[in-house]
Amino acid sequence: MGTQIESSTPHPLFSHSTLLVGDSIIRNVHFFNVMTRCFPSATIPALLDKLPGLLYSIPASVKRVIIHVGSNDVTRRESVITQQHFNHLFDILKSSGMSVSISGPIPTVSHGHGRFSRLLSLHSWLQSACRSHSFGFIDNFNLFWNRFSFFRRDGIHPNRHGSSMLTANIRYAVQSHIYTSMVDSLPQT
Repeated sequence: MGTQIESSTPHPLFSHSTLLVGDSIIRNVHFFNVMTRCFPSATIPALLDKLPGLLYSIPASVKRVIIHVGSNDVTRRESVITQQHFNHLFDILKSSGMSVSISGPIPTVSHGHGRFSRLLSLHSWLQSACRSHSFGFIDNFNLFWNRFSFFRRDGIHPNRHGSSMLTANIRYAVQSHIYTSMVDSLPQT
């Protein structure tokens, strides 16, 4: 008789502190203490359906949520409706009691001026909306603009290098937020 060895995933050394949720753009974004949930082809309404259950199921150690969605919504050419969907999403995120950041869209390559223009418009609107809702905003647009080497052949999804740049940008935003929060909580002298 052979000995049976239990094969289980080892528990992480540290608990997750951040939930990253979004469309296929974040598929390969992984780093320390972040739980990534990718929903390919996700739109804001699809994420609105999934988010309450997802927020309910995450560990109590998660205190921050980062959302990356909207690129698939701009193809519908209904910017006012997209903004309404985002405002509904913002209401849900506010009620979660977590620290919230929105990871802004990345531009596409070779998909026409119309789509580029709509993504740039969404980027600008999100930047302003995040400021008014006291959410963090992660600027990915300027990082990816005219960086053809960051994209797969489809001109939409980041390649390995692009994913590592997106990861670094999101990680930087998380770490600088932690540092800013720590500095803000220091006693005044």
